[in-house]
Amino acid sequence: MAFVDEAYRLPNDCRPGEKPFYALAAVLLTIDDHVDIRADLHRIVGGNWWHTVDAQQTQDGLPKIEELTDYLADYRDPCVLAVCHTPGPDDQAIGMRAVSLSALLAALDSQAPRPGAGEGHQRVVPAQAKMIVLERQNRHQDTDRDLHTIRQARQSGAISRHFPVMHVSPSIENLLWLPDLVSHTYRRYITHDEDLVTRLDGQTVTLELPANKSDPLGAAAYVQGVSRLFQ
Repeated sequence: MAFVDEAYRLPNDCRPGEKPFYALAAVLLTIDDHVDIRADLHRIVGGNWWHTVDAQQTQDGLPKIEELTDYLADYRDPCVLAVCHTPGPDDQAIGMRAVSLSALLAALDSQAPRPGAGEGHQRVVPAQAKMIVLERQNRHQDTDRDLHTIRQARQSGAISRHFPVMHVSPSIENLLWLPDLVSHTYRRYITHDEDLVTRLDGQTVTLELPANKSDPLGAAAYVQGVSRLFQ
């Protein structure tokens, strides 16, 4: 199963010298491991609630972020698929999420045809998933947009018609803490030049969606490791 969260900075939020970005992180975990991982996450965090952004602001939260990252880095299989997109000047989060989610769905559907790598990039095959779990959106409109993207992916044949995708709150499913962690550390990598996320290089396959392409999915490239698109 794949558990998904996002991080982004819009073009109109950038100060001089800053670059916009959008990153959608999926953490793939074997179902047989879920019970043990849930228990490990509770042990590391020390409770039933976690939000990496909030932990970043506390003295005792920073070591937990590092420990969670190392925990994920030690997972036996490559388990992070990061979809990275460089927004154009007029792009908004809604459109970036739709494009990136479409790419993620196609990459993870175990029954859909696999896309090829872009020219000049090594072909890296990410793991496939039986189900995708997205963090539940705060607004119903945002969930509806995701559902529209999923319907379009099914209608176009990018994913099979019965490929399950669910929206779940991280207060119910703590495995969503891991993509929250990955997307946050990706953001800090881009915005603060912190390299914690690079500890996941060996666990990460990145699907890079180039900017300013009429068909970003067709021009996408799989690469091994954390994306350098934003560096």
